[in-house]
Amino acid sequence: MCRTSASLGSVHRSPAAALAGAVRGALGPRGGRALLLRPSGEAMPTRDGRRLLEALSLEPPAARVMAARACSHRAATGDGAKSFVVLLAAVLGGLRAAGGGAGLRRALRDFEAQVLERAAARGLRRHLRPAPPEQLEALLEPYLAGRLGPGERQRLARLCAELCRRCAPSAAARPQALRLLGRRFPELHAAVPGLPLASSRVLPGIVLRRDFAAYCPADGELRALLVTEPLRPALTAPGVEFVVDSEGQYQASLRWVTRRTEALMKRLQSNNVKLLLSSAKQEEVVIYYAKLYGVSVVECLSSEEMALISEITGVSPYASFGDNMDREITETAAVTFCLPLLLISKRCVHIGFSSVCAFQPHCLILCGPVDGVNEQHAAALQEAFTMLQQVFKTVDQREEWKAEGESQSEASDVCTWHFSAAQKQLVTENTCNSNQVSECQLKALSDETETKILDPHKSDLLVNNQKNHSTAVLVAHNTDIVTVCECLHGGKGLEKTCCHIVPFKEEESCVGIAQDYSNSLIEAGPVLPVGGYFEILLHYYIQDYAKQCQQSEVTVVSNVVADALLSIPKALYRRAERDGFTKFYLEAINSLRKNQPLPVNNEGLESVYCKYQLVISVLHCVTELLSVDLIIGIRRPLQRIEDCDSENDF
Repeated sequence: MCRTSASLGSVHRSPAAALAGAVRGALGPRGGRALLLRPSGEAMPTRDGRRLLEALSLEPPAARVMAARACSHRAATGDGAKSFVVLLAAVLGGLRAAGGGAGLRRALRDFEAQVLERAAARGLRRHLRPAPPEQLEALLEPYLAGRLGPGERQRLARLCAELCRRCAPSAAARPQALRLLGRRFPELHAAVPGLPLASSRVLPGIVLRRDFAAYCPADGELRALLVTEPLRPALTAPGVEFVVDSEGQYQASLRWVTRRTEALMKRLQSNNVKLLLSSAKQEEVVIYYAKLYGVSVVECLSSEEMALISEITGVSPYASFGDNMDREITETAAVTFCLPLLLISKRCVHIGFSSVCAFQPHCLILCGPVDGVNEQHAAALQEAFTMLQQVFKTVDQREEWKAEGESQSEASDVCTWHFSAAQKQLVTENTCNSNQVSECQLKALSDETETKILDPHKSDLLVNNQKNHSTAVLVAHNTDIVTVCECLHGGKGLEKTCCHIVPFKEEESCVGIAQDYSNSLIEAGPVLPVGGYFEILLHYYIQDYAKQCQQSEVTVVSNVVADALLSIPKALYRRAERDGFTKFYLEAINSLRKNQPLPVNNEGLESVYCKYQLVISVLHCVTELLSVDLIIGIRRPLQRIEDCDSENDF
């Protein structure tokens, strides 16, 4: 075992820059592709950030942590692995140049609550637009542009949008459909190699990638029975010895089993059960009598396929019949059609189910020249559904920052927002449940927790301040709290609900920021044009609000993060026209300073939730890396030390 001491600078200097250099060339729609060589010798061109990071042979422990955190963020939001690495490297480099130490590590935590949340809630929100419900391609095409080629992304974006609309005809059911598509996409698509991508299509129902064990054509509505055990009756119960004294007894036992199996198939036929879906391999006698009585059989289904069918139909697998052959069969699923389907040279089962939920089952037939390409396309689409789920989530201010800000505000007695008793009661009473961002942004799956959000439509109370100078704060459904010098959307869509608070002063600290806006930083559904608009806006407002803080370390961190955000649009415009980033940056900043609309491109939209969570995840990773003071490398596993061993044995 070796021990290696590492300073704050050396922990992250080389690994961060190396990782950023490896993925920067593939960032954005104009990025290039990397050629990955698999152990089997197969060459795979890709622009996927997760695949690039997983393919790198990373030796430094810090680099492994960075790659793991980037992949964890990607798994949670479906997007941002390459942007995560580029932004992380820029933040670490800026902190190192600023002389990063313990003070800046503490300032990172304060920056998120005091500056970042304020910049998002009072600055960024005024520029957001709602996601177009019927234009999913505007979100999908730029998302797929960072992973696939131009011809592929357009076709796949249309297929993905078509699958979403068919599975969720109403917009209200779309969040539920997206969650199911993200979880069950491997079972809701069938890959077909050897055909061009243009041959891909969306079919109603689901496709089971196996052939019928017994197929009996049936017209009209029929019932399906789900089973997980062999239906051939056992000669004895488990653990019970079965003794046969003669050949005649054995033959009589087999005849008893055959009669029981035939009786079972008669009962299925009488209950209009004409399809048997089994996760277990069935005996030949079961298949024989199923054909005889017109029951189609599909066997050896995976547990994931059985779970999908149960979720769609609301039917649980039927338990074993045992000795009770007269028990009524109630757990059956309604099937609209059941047909064989030929995909190139492979026979599959195509089944249509009557759904008991808002999700209408449809299956994507995904064609591609080779299996490797189909694998990339399927992975991109599954993560696209994960990304679309984030559009319907709300960014809430986190309770730990709020509580810490309130306690610090009481201790220092600066920048305190004075609320009257009536106003506090209003905030307490007018609440509703909403999805909250999980505290840990590095988990593979984001958890949904319930929080309280001020409902602007249920309150119409004017609270007067005891002081003469007061600032009106207007709360709107998709807008922000507005001070006397700020007006969201020029006053468009603002509600009448308002309250008076003590205005924020530039010479005061930003400690008590938690109470100057509602718990919801960004409402569900906002989007921005792709191409660096989010980073430019957040850069501008972080610098703007950082000037109002007198805590020098928070100001330093604010400037570092604001400058680091520009590293993403810089990388996006590397392959564009000369001085493309400089021109874009100056036009955007001048428009913001003059309070004019930003120049907008027509290249598509991106989820603000995903972008904001990217910044939060990077800040958490930076805090984790900067807390490392010692790296211990273990060359061989530690041996267990027994009590009887002496020191001379080592």
